[in-house]
Amino acid sequence: MIGKIYWVIFKYYDNVKHSMSFKKRPVLIIGEADRKDYVVLPISRVTRKEHLDMRYDFEMQGKDYPALLLKATSYVRTHKQTVVNIGELAECIADFREEYPEAYISVMALVEEFQKELINKAF
Repeated sequence: MIGKIYWVIFKYYDNVKHSMSFKKRPVLIIGEADRKDYVVLPISRVTRKEHLDMRYDFEMQGKDYPALLLKATSYVRTHKQTVVNIGELAECIADFREEYPEAYISVMALVEEFQKELINKAF
């Protein structure tokens, strides 16, 4: 599972409907939290560029990653880790680690850098 990109069903609060809703979004699985939970990084279009983190958002152009079927420039949000249950995984999109090993290494290096910074700031 680690290194694969999956569609995941996320629960979120819809401000327009004033209720909880669901949306499907791609994530990169980077670790196993336990037997039924995975640590993931969201992959987003980030339509408002002021919300980008110039250091930790890894940019991906569709032409460079055809197996991912990206419809627009997207970003692996290496500083926005979350945990999802195996039941929230919908379908596998691609094996990112296998198909794009250099990009996978770059993403994981950013994750490591962010984690080190986070820990240093905590002390």
